[in-house]
Amino acid sequence: MVHEAVPKVELHCHLIGVLNARLIKALGAAGQRVLVAPDDVTPVGDDEGADGFARWLTTVEPYKSADWRTYLPVLNWHMERLEEQGVVYAELMISPLMFPRDLSAAVDELAEFRHWVRCNERGRVQMEFLALIPRSLPEELIQSDIERCIAFAEADGICGISIAGLEQDCPVSRFRRMFHELKDHGLGIEIHAGERGGPQEVREALDIGLADRIGHGIAAFQDDGLVERLRDQNVHIEFCPTSNVKMGAVSDMSRHPISRARDFGMNFSINTDDPGAFDCDLNHEFKVVEETFGFNRADFQRIADNALAARFQRNLRYPPARSLAEQTPGTGPFALRPFKATA
Repeated sequence: MVHEAVPKVELHCHLIGVLNARLIKALGAAGQRVLVAPDDVTPVGDDEGADGFARWLTTVEPYKSADWRTYLPVLNWHMERLEEQGVVYAELMISPLMFPRDLSAAVDELAEFRHWVRCNERGRVQMEFLALIPRSLPEELIQSDIERCIAFAEADGICGISIAGLEQDCPVSRFRRMFHELKDHGLGIEIHAGERGGPQEVREALDIGLADRIGHGIAAFQDDGLVERLRDQNVHIEFCPTSNVKMGAVSDMSRHPISRARDFGMNFSINTDDPGAFDCDLNHEFKVVEETFGFNRADFQRIADNALAARFQRNLRYPPARSLAEQTPGTGPFALRPFKATA
């Protein structure tokens, strides 16, 4: 398939969402710490929608408060899968709860985490991180999370933040102060909007949230004026096709607005969201888009270029070739060398 020849960039994936039964079984067999029974971790069914995702989240609940060391073998496995799929740059959303509440201790442990990540990249796939902030974050914790995100960014631990959660119940206006302060410190802002809410939530993400990127953005396509604004302002949209269908944001893949976005010259990427929860990987998402909408190699190269330009970490450690064929075998981000998690 034509997408296989083009390097890939992923901007919208949750670290906890990588978990699946096969991975957890492999970790247990290797003597790694696992927090749930693998057979309990079943993906969201085609007709389960948001209820199915809530069930999946409940199943993996112990991982929500797990520390960063627990996640190292998970991340190691994920990096291997990304490399196999020709991914050269990826941003993952991580919970600040992975690190101690004490800020000084958190920064120290974040530095250890980042050192491990860079050692295990080995010139193949560059991994960067966004701090995931839930819309439901209690008001009294917002200021401390602002300080935490700034400290994490100054330590080169994160390059941006992501706001996720139920849109209509928790408006982004609660975080107005956070958005301005983090923008002043050079952090990128990604906001999940237009997945379960309407066009108004996308507008608020732009006007109040100062969003550089919109996660999902499906509801924006109900409003032609908003679509024009997103295009004219070159706002990057992170589409997650299988997630968008399974969560009910679109009724079936043929109705996904990604084809309209391509035809309208919009700025977007293709992502997995929660590959463990939705039983997909990046190759699957690209394949579905290619088969359903006839995307060609030029389309996929444009997607790769736009996604790389929309990244929040401006420093590229491993500048990618424009195609897999241009990459010297055995070197750079496409060198398929096995690697194992370090202690």
